[in-house]
Amino acid sequence: MAARFWRRILGLALALAAASGIVLAKVFSLPWSMAPAFALAVLLAIPVAVVFLSFVIAQAAAADLHARSSARNVLQALLREIADSTLVILALTRDERPRRPAQDLPATRPARPVLLLHGFLCNHQVWRALQTRLHAAGFGPIEAPDMEPLLMDIDIQAGRVAPQLRALQRRCNGERVVIIAHSMGGLIARALLRDLGASAIRRIVTIASPHHGTTMVRGLPWPDTRQMSRMSPWLRTLNTSQEGRFAVPIASIYTREENLVAPADSARLEGAELHELRGVGHFGMLRSRRALDRVIATLSQEDPR
Repeated sequence: MAARFWRRILGLALALAAASGIVLAKVFSLPWSMAPAFALAVLLAIPVAVVFLSFVIAQAAAADLHARSSARNVLQALLREIADSTLVILALTRDERPRRPAQDLPATRPARPVLLLHGFLCNHQVWRALQTRLHAAGFGPIEAPDMEPLLMDIDIQAGRVAPQLRALQRRCNGERVVIIAHSMGGLIARALLRDLGASAIRRIVTIASPHHGTTMVRGLPWPDTRQMSRMSPWLRTLNTSQEGRFAVPIASIYTREENLVAPADSARLEGAELHELRGVGHFGMLRSRRALDRVIATLSQEDPR
């Protein structure tokens, strides 16, 4: 469903760009041969405008002036996020599954199962870069389910993922599963921890997750967006029951130059291992070498006794 959604968005953007090219050529009394050039310019301007607006809103949501990022870091993150978010969205339009390596790992290696949970309006395609790194680091089997249908209540999404997590655990002879989650997926992971506990989950790593909500979903009417709002009773209840006393190690990797989780401090969790990055945006965290290095380093830590 996410792939169809983003294909429709891409189609609308192409139609808007084409119509704008024709109108601009006519307004400026230029040859019709100039229309494609205008259309291309409009098409390129759309992601620039959307990402720029998201950064403006996110920086305005910072609690105080001291919490706001330097102009240099914001500009660096903005330029990277324009490219990274465009590439991620183009990837989301594909819904085919990558070929799974036979048995994921040689039989001589111990199982190190990983469950990848994507964020709002996304699908498994966002994990391509990290899956490559995880396989190279010896992790596997790796499962990356699609949370569908879109816009569901987070508890319902967690309930649908739970059997897949249990199946992965059984496949690995009872080995507990590591969860890596991006954005809203981090809240699904915490709901799974609440429901299944440490008997099924070894460790959780969240990437750019709105643990204390985000102002960017204000006014959106869907169940999951209401749960991610800053004033969400669901989120307040989850934090009251978990924060500071997690049953398993949990790490939050986030960026100070966040453009969709606003304010950026929403990603900070009491009792979690915190990793703050600079100069990278929300979708850029899925492609940033620094972010992926932090994920692998966190997973390589020994479990506390």
